[in-house]
Amino acid sequence: MVIPERKNQVAYYYGTTHCDHGYERYIEPGKEVLRKRYGEIKKEEYFFWDEASGTDGNRKEFRRLISEIQAGHIHVVVTRDATMIARDWKQFFEFMQTCDKAGVDVVCIREDRDAQKQYTCVKQFVKEYFGREWVL
Repeated sequence: MVIPERKNQVAYYYGTTHCDHGYERYIEPGKEVLRKRYGEIKKEEYFFWDEASGTDGNRKEFRRLISEIQAGHIHVVVTRDATMIARDWKQFFEFMQTCDKAGVDVVCIREDRDAQKQYTCVKQFVKEYFGREWVL
């Protein structure tokens, strides 16, 4: 959760494939969406970048980011969209539940593929349809 009075730990997470090298093109749009959401905030920025498929559950930086979130070192994650986090539902929900439990906001550059909105929608569906909270 972003709190204006403190120095917020911002993690930018991007993944690319062997065909699409580098995450540099996402840096400025990520910073801009963060500014639009929260205004000017005090922050320390960290970059997590994997050159791997979004279906690979053992992506090194993805796993490191989850560990940093669990340790309480990250307050907000900025990424391109939900599929950048994971293209596998189980991995996506593992990540989003980790953020949810830690109070970490997830901000996406592409609003039409917003991870937080997708997670909230599916969580609500599971609760209404199955009568319980989502459990992996």
